[in-house]
Amino acid sequence: MARERRLEAHEVEAIFRAFAEVMRELPPDTEAGFLDGEGDLRLAPDIGRKLRTARSVRDLLRRFRESRDDRARDDQDRNGP
Repeated sequence: MARERRLEAHEVEAIFRAFAEVMRELPPDTEAGFLDGEGDLRLAPDIGRKLRTARSVRDLLRRFRESRDDRARDDQDRNGP
């Protein structure tokens, strides 16, 4: 089951950079999203899917998960079961 995880600034930066790379590959006139009434960015559903399935983004998120899992195992080894 997926769990929430707080990200550090360098991790969010890496995700944004990977997203920007994917966005650069799209035609410039592609409707990608909008700013809602509160000023929050909302991605178009098909853009969100493209970003989630982009290999560079998937690989980055996988590395973050593995790093988290490694840290959890190290903590468990240090603190015992």
